[in-house]
Amino acid sequence: MFPARSRRRARRSPAIALLGAALAALAAPSSARAAEAAAALRPEAAERDEGRAPPVVRAVVRAAVGTELFSAGVDLEIAGRTLSYTDLLSENLRTYEVLGVPMPSLRAELYPLARSALPVLRDLGIALSYARAVGLDSEGAGGASVSTSFSRLYAGLKGRYRPAGQAGPVLFASGGLCWTDFDVAPTGDPSRDAAAVSYVAVRLGADGRLPLGPVALEAGAGYQAPLSMGALASYFREPSAGGVDLRVAVAVPFAPGLEARAGASYARFFYDFDAEPGDPYIAGGALDQLFGAHLGVAYYGY
Repeated sequence: MFPARSRRRARRSPAIALLGAALAALAAPSSARAAEAAAALRPEAAERDEGRAPPVVRAVVRAAVGTELFSAGVDLEIAGRTLSYTDLLSENLRTYEVLGVPMPSLRAELYPLARSALPVLRDLGIALSYARAVGLDSEGAGGASVSTSFSRLYAGLKGRYRPAGQAGPVLFASGGLCWTDFDVAPTGDPSRDAAAVSYVAVRLGADGRLPLGPVALEAGAGYQAPLSMGALASYFREPSAGGVDLRVAVAVPFAPGLEARAGASYARFFYDFDAEPGDPYIAGGALDQLFGAHLGVAYYGY
């Protein structure tokens, strides 16, 4: 009898072992089972999680690829300007130059439909920027200080495109109105008064942003077609003008959604004058150059 019962017990042992393994699996922590199930349902997400960048870097990478709802920034610019003439024949005009002007600036972008599923409208936004110099004066007759103001304002539309997905570069195209005003209080000295300009221009631009790890490089260029030019143009016969601008910048993250930025900008307005002998002011053209170095902070919201 005993040998027979031993044989039956031995035959039942594989089934008992399988039942015990199943009970042990059911007793595993529910959170672990949920994580395994989620990974099984989303294998691609699990693969992306491997080697994921730290939280600060992730926040900036998302902003770098152009998926934010809005962004805002503040910069301190050290600005300068030079005005010179080509083929200057009259002696009542001279060049103008100012360097090292502090110029705080604000800028913002809003993509109202960024959270929608609309393929084009979600990447169409509004861009605004404003800058104004502080503590700027010009030298008038006899070395007297003359009140001077320098400001810029831009408002326009901006579109973005990610050719390689969210982790790749971002391309931007923009169009709008740009106002650049450099106003010198009247002095009675044409060599100073002619330096006053007020460009209201239609601007078309293209920009790009290239992520390089947690750092991003930016570059852009634009063409400006002035609708008005201000006092300088009024000194000459049949003036015409055009303008171009360039910028470069590097962005470095330092907190979630925040990055420090440093860069430089350059704008160049070129004039052509149709002066004739006997005119009070005779020059073939003029070159107005504006430039600056920038340090600032930007925030990206989703």
